[in-house]
Amino acid sequence: MARTGLSQNSFHFRLVIFFLISAVWIGPGRAEKSKSPFPDVASGVRPTVVSISSSLPRGNEISWARFRRSPAAQRFGSGFILDAEGHILTNNHVVNEAFDIQVALSDGIEYPAEIVGQDPDTDLALLKIFAPRLLRENRIAKLGSSDSVTVGDWVMAVGSPFGFHHTVSVGVISAKGRHLDKIEGEVLPPPYQDFLQTDASINPGNSGGPLVDLEGRVVGVNTAYNPGGNGIGFAIPIDLARRIAEELLRHGEIIRGYLGVHPQDLTPDLAEALGRDVETGVLVAEVEPGSPAEKAGLARGDLILKLAGNTVRNGAGFLKLVARQVPEKVVEIEIVRDDSVLTLSGKPVRRTSSLETATVSPASNIVWPGMEVSNRWDLESRRLSVSRTGQGVVVTYVSPGGPADKKEIERGDVVLEIGDVAIWNVRDYQILIGMVQDHAKPTLVLVLKKNEGHTWYVALRQNSNPPSVDR
Repeated sequence: MARTGLSQNSFHFRLVIFFLISAVWIGPGRAEKSKSPFPDVASGVRPTVVSISSSLPRGNEISWARFRRSPAAQRFGSGFILDAEGHILTNNHVVNEAFDIQVALSDGIEYPAEIVGQDPDTDLALLKIFAPRLLRENRIAKLGSSDSVTVGDWVMAVGSPFGFHHTVSVGVISAKGRHLDKIEGEVLPPPYQDFLQTDASINPGNSGGPLVDLEGRVVGVNTAYNPGGNGIGFAIPIDLARRIAEELLRHGEIIRGYLGVHPQDLTPDLAEALGRDVETGVLVAEVEPGSPAEKAGLARGDLILKLAGNTVRNGAGFLKLVARQVPEKVVEIEIVRDDSVLTLSGKPVRRTSSLETATVSPASNIVWPGMEVSNRWDLESRRLSVSRTGQGVVVTYVSPGGPADKKEIERGDVVLEIGDVAIWNVRDYQILIGMVQDHAKPTLVLVLKKNEGHTWYVALRQNSNPPSVDR
């Protein structure tokens, strides 16, 4: 019995020695593998990031997040250093209209900055500071490729949210190719960029700072967040930002073509209402008076198939194609009108305003009724600040949760046409409703949007059991 006990003790002793040796040899390897990569990334990126403060004339202050007026005379943001000459990339809304711009490096030393160039349409700006120390220090950001990142990749945002300089937040790429036509109801410039979406925390002050991958390479420029939801931030892809920065460095501005067309995506209902069998193309919702598009012969209701030989698939793609055209150079525009394919010739001009061709939100299915209308000269219409004269009837009530409400038709919008027939008063409206209420296919309706100032097509399909309109 004693020998058996001694043998068991010897076995236990050897087992303990085995685990001790294993801990010595295996433990460090496991610890090394589990070490977070984020501290190394942060330490490498933070010296390349700057904090930006800009002073504004009183009355011109604009809040970056909501593009609304702010009581403060200071605007804060971030940026990152592009080269040893001191060029810095940031968001345009961080420095726009500012008369005094100060840039603070990671060590806290501030330098005055000047604007080299601005591009409101992509919300990018190029600054320059005169700091010889940049030539001797490793402060230059490494640029990666936004095309190479995939959904789910780890990323890090670095910036100065709420004035807390060089703050680091971590998340993933939540989505790619996001188009931001509105944030909290505010109309944004045309979607020349397809935003990266991330759940890395982005707040006021992060604007212009880098979004980097685990190699410390910049893949995006942090630009906006959704005030209505946490963890929904957006960054301009670095592939686009790099091109804009290079052109701003060469010319100080971005030159884009402009036609004067408000495009609208062709949904199945709109295609059916128009009697189209095509699956690509964009609908012309409006043509700006006196624009190159009007001079080329484009008209509301035309379906654009190609521009300069390039197939048009949606409104966002069309605006990008127009922007790439050389001003004053003739381009061919292939359209469908009255079941005929036509080729028009247009000459784009140089684009001057960041909002003059803001894309029209695409329409989808709609069921009608669900709204009430009044004549333009009625008291209710005047209360909605609608002109007393002109074509159309004014929407004075929209049933909450009803078809018109879901379609984003609002009080103050003006219904101009039903089925290509002009409306001038409530009687016209009622007669046309009676004519189309039994139609199986959707009816085309033209609406003038009060808040956006341009027309918008919707396809209305009569429901078999239309909802009542109760107040």
